[in-house]
Amino acid sequence: MKFDETSILKRKKRAKAIKIALFIVLILILYNVILVGISSINKDNSWSIFGYKAFIITSESMQPNINVGDVIITKNISQDEIKIEDIITFRRNEELTTTHRVVDIKDDDKGNKQFITKGDNNKTGDEESVAYNQIEGKVVLRIPYLGNLINFLEDNIVILIIILILLIILLIYISNNERKDKRRRKREVESKKEQSKKY
Repeated sequence: MKFDETSILKRKKRAKAIKIALFIVLILILYNVILVGISSINKDNSWSIFGYKAFIITSESMQPNINVGDVIITKNISQDEIKIEDIITFRRNEELTTTHRVVDIKDDDKGNKQFITKGDNNKTGDEESVAYNQIEGKVVLRIPYLGNLINFLEDNIVILIIILILLIILLIYISNNERKDKRRRKREVESKKEQSKKY
């Protein structure tokens, strides 16, 4: 009897651990599906949450500090807060964003700040200066390789959805088995109670 109870407890703990692991994997996959979905909707390859934006790096101009396939997180910042040596992401036009380092700050004829930028991997600075209204934000975080993963998931979204469905089915199957075990144990307990009443 003790052996049976111990093995049942072990099975329950194992099933619970599997459920938690599957749930974590499910959340991670869901998060990436949402991430990929948002980045697909935004054709400029960025998405924004609470003033923070994320961009996938597609150029070698900032190597070795920022590499192709990295994701960078930028934060909205006032022009007075931008300093030389800061890395900023700015927009030349609606379709193209660039992430380069500020190497100088000058005032134009109207007294507006102009930011001179250069890629760490480039021999010369950028030809055009950057106005504050072109700046998407200051880089506050770099996540290596995440962009490669997102691009892979975007290219394999069908496979991802299939895996997601299979994980959901597996979780439902485990939950159903647990409910069946509970009902069976309940019937066994009730049966024992009825037998003990007879004697």
